[in-house]
Amino acid sequence: MASLVTSHFRIHNAIQFVESFSETNPSIYYLFAGKNYPYANDSIPPTPVDSYESTYFDFWRDIIGLKRIQVSDVSHCIPRYNWTANTVYTKFTSNNASLSSSKFYVLTSQDNVYKCIDNNRGANSTVNPTGTGTSIILTSDNYLWKFLYTISAGDKNKFLTDAYLPVKNLYANDSSAQWIVRQATANGSIENITITANGTGYITTSNTFSSVTNSTVFILKGNASQTDDIYNGSHIMITSGLGSGTRLSLRKVINYIGVSRTLTVNSAFGITPNTSSRYAVTPGVIISGDGGSSIGKRAIAWVSNTQGGQIRTISMIATGSDYSTANVVFSANSGSGAKAIPIISPIGGHGFNPVNELFGKYVIMNLQLKGAESNTLPTNNDIRTIGIIRDPLLRNGSIANTSVIDQTHRINVNFVSGDFSQDEIIRGDTSGAKARLVYFANTNNSRTKGTLKLIRLVTNGIGGTFVPGENLTGLTSGFTANVVSYTRPALKEYTGVIIYNENRIPITRSSDQIEDIKIVLSF
Repeated sequence: MASLVTSHFRIHNAIQFVESFSETNPSIYYLFAGKNYPYANDSIPPTPVDSYESTYFDFWRDIIGLKRIQVSDVSHCIPRYNWTANTVYTKFTSNNASLSSSKFYVLTSQDNVYKCIDNNRGANSTVNPTGTGTSIILTSDNYLWKFLYTISAGDKNKFLTDAYLPVKNLYANDSSAQWIVRQATANGSIENITITANGTGYITTSNTFSSVTNSTVFILKGNASQTDDIYNGSHIMITSGLGSGTRLSLRKVINYIGVSRTLTVNSAFGITPNTSSRYAVTPGVIISGDGGSSIGKRAIAWVSNTQGGQIRTISMIATGSDYSTANVVFSANSGSGAKAIPIISPIGGHGFNPVNELFGKYVIMNLQLKGAESNTLPTNNDIRTIGIIRDPLLRNGSIANTSVIDQTHRINVNFVSGDFSQDEIIRGDTSGAKARLVYFANTNNSRTKGTLKLIRLVTNGIGGTFVPGENLTGLTSGFTANVVSYTRPALKEYTGVIIYNENRIPITRSSDQIEDIKIVLSF
């Protein structure tokens, strides 16, 4: 049986994930950092094994510390396509099954994001789109663009990478250009009509009026045809001057007398044109569908360019609303064969929901680790593993919610005989327990007292751990110490859900260093 998991279901999952940070009872997510056994080659970290044992046990044993991920650290993101001259961009169509993997939007050097509405029949884009208005932008290379939003300075610094750019929906007025665009959108609008066949033999004419008899009868100039009824069924558009610029600037020709070049329209123009008004008589564009239930919601278009009897360009006068299906036919008393498809906007309109429109099925997280993070991430050792865990439990059974967590095993010791070696195995001489050393925090100048911080505890085989009073030995250095007390890690092991883990090239740390960590999840 054929089946399909849609891209929009993946977007929905990404939306749910982002929203889970800010719900009334939000999930709690942490970035964890840890150690792994030294790699065979530090420049080629091994790929984590996607097994239950690796995900739920091995990574847990390596965790040194965790930092909570806040809602401000998370954003939807999409692949980054910088506008580049002499590139063909894919125009938006609602029936393109490969749209999500196509370059149908761009990021410009002004940090503006534009969607390609039309690509001039697959020609190269040579003019950088500019402007942040709500109308469709026509550039001189005959591309049509829709401005969607500007990446804010904060989002740019936090979420923009070489490969991805942030995208978000707005649900409240933040005084941005994106909000203005959202407020101006129309559900089910038709912003573009794609010509699929140009047809042949269409007759057109344009000029200024020779005279105006009344609001419905006009005398055309001498370049018009002298054949009776030749323009019947066509439309006449007032392209400039008095009477132009509104949806009422277009009318249907119902009668034409060739000898006098007298043209009659079906109803009066909104404003009666005069002899300075310029007209164009072209094939009529008839749009029908399930939208346009009233005059104000009706999509209206006209043929704005013909060449050699072929229909070359259709321009929108009014984009209408509430269409989910539509079709186009041409009305004229000459010519045949032209075909076109109206392109219906996404639900809500272009710019209403950029996360859906631009297939925001990726989520980016950005978190900074600053120095020792309140003594939870020692700076004298490197980090080799990072990951994300949801809703881990504290040892008392409650869900963790503090900003940082120390997840090392901590042994207070005295009578330390020397400096233990970084990453060596520490063994309890009586208990038989073993663990890997992360850091020794001395508490006196002679370094004979302090706290050992360890990971990867291996018990004595029956669950026994380090016990007060026993001696410890470093299996590499040979140095010893005596156990004063032992404290288990703050989190209850193997709780919560690890949703992401990664081995990285070792990150060498220092007390004045900040690690800027970005993680992109694909849903």
